[in-house]
Amino acid sequence: MNKQTEQPHVYTLRLTVGTHSARHVRRIVHRLCADWSVPPDTADDLALGVTELLSNVVRHVPGARAEVHLRHAPDDGHVRAEVTDDGPQLPQTAPALADPCAEGGRGLAIVAAVAAKWGVQRPEAGGEGKTVWFECRPRAVTEPSGCQSTAQVRPAVSVDSPAT
Repeated sequence: MNKQTEQPHVYTLRLTVGTHSARHVRRIVHRLCADWSVPPDTADDLALGVTELLSNVVRHVPGARAEVHLRHAPDDGHVRAEVTDDGPQLPQTAPALADPCAEGGRGLAIVAAVAAKWGVQRPEAGGEGKTVWFECRPRAVTEPSGCQSTAQVRPAVSVDSPAT
């Protein structure tokens, strides 16, 4: 039997990140995910992760320039997001919520909470900058027999700052 595989969906956005960028990028991500038939909960996770990484660009990268690369694999449903910037500082690879009263420091912990896996890469040519990437996968819906609920339980991440 000859099974034909679907080509991945790919989107790249280059931008200088500003105060209203998160809202616009969330809209773009949700629109792409709808076009790509990505489940809404996966789209929400993807949009949250991307905007958290862009917030880190605003906070830590001079010039706040970034490239967002999204890739959806229709065969297994996972979506990979990469945010590349030219900032010299690498993020901590083991995110931990430090001071619960602090205004910042939760971005990578949030990404880790919504992602199936994530990581950081330096450019292959050895230049400045880095790419922080993460993958979101559709959640499996498993219900005990006889249960009619469609609710899913997810680990919670406490975020005390106002939503943007």
